[in-house]
Amino acid sequence: MQGLVRVLVAGEIVVAKYGDLIDDVLDVPLFCPRCGRTAGLTLVADGREAHLECVEGHVWTDPEVAACGVRQLLHLSAQGAPPRFPGAAVRIDMLPRISEDRTLYPPSPDVPGRLLRWEGRVLTATGTPPLTDCLHWARRLCAWALPSDGEVYERLYPPAGGNALDAHMAVVLVALALYATAAAADLARVEQVVPDRAAEPLAGAELRWLRPPGAGGLGGRLRVTDVHRLATAAPETYQRWRTAARLVLAANTDDRPAVPLADRSGRLPAVAEDMAWYAPVGRPDVGRTGDGPFGAEWGRP
Repeated sequence: MQGLVRVLVAGEIVVAKYGDLIDDVLDVPLFCPRCGRTAGLTLVADGREAHLECVEGHVWTDPEVAACGVRQLLHLSAQGAPPRFPGAAVRIDMLPRISEDRTLYPPSPDVPGRLLRWEGRVLTATGTPPLTDCLHWARRLCAWALPSDGEVYERLYPPAGGNALDAHMAVVLVALALYATAAAADLARVEQVVPDRAAEPLAGAELRWLRPPGAGGLGGRLRVTDVHRLATAAPETYQRWRTAARLVLAANTDDRPAVPLADRSGRLPAVAEDMAWYAPVGRPDVGRTGDGPFGAEWGRP
């Protein structure tokens, strides 16, 4: 059992279901198909699967009850939020954040010309340095996988045994894997990357030494802290981060056609952009220390 979560709901569990007769979506309570009970039901998530139980011991599944919804409901309850069941979609960003110095790593003087040309092409097409875009996609992929996959949940969600640093580094490695995949294929937009292929750069240790050059005044480089962690982490620590990143990509690709990120966007949760990898407006390409993931002076120029 991985990421096992049980949530007893005293009242009714209301979900949105399509009604054929009225050709509309209705809010309806879930009920036991054997005894008809609608209250006192228990939601259970285990791995990537979910089911319901009633007090009579009956067990069943429902298409509107997914593992991600059960874990999100537990998260909402722990936060003191109204316990509205999220259903079968990921609606909440449960990734923990770290607070640290955000200074960006200085650009390397010996970046391969091919990589510089590719970054320039992406910047011209999108107006955003490729690593910045990769980090945002990586955060969305991780935010979807965390409540959906039991092993990712245990590795990255603090109440389940994970920690914020591992979650942060999983985002970083997924982003670097997307970056390496897009660069190798010479894609003009990161959204064209197929996540299935992004797992390939994670097979070895080369991502430990990948340093995106970014763009002056626009960011698009790793933090100094991230570069230090990648360069100095013990083999077992890096293996833990790499495993988490590979599990995130696997959770986002298993049993689904190989399609690019752009085609998966509708199922990924919207997340607040972490401005840590952007350059402050009107300032040099450096970061600052903050007590949260956002700062008023950070943003896209």
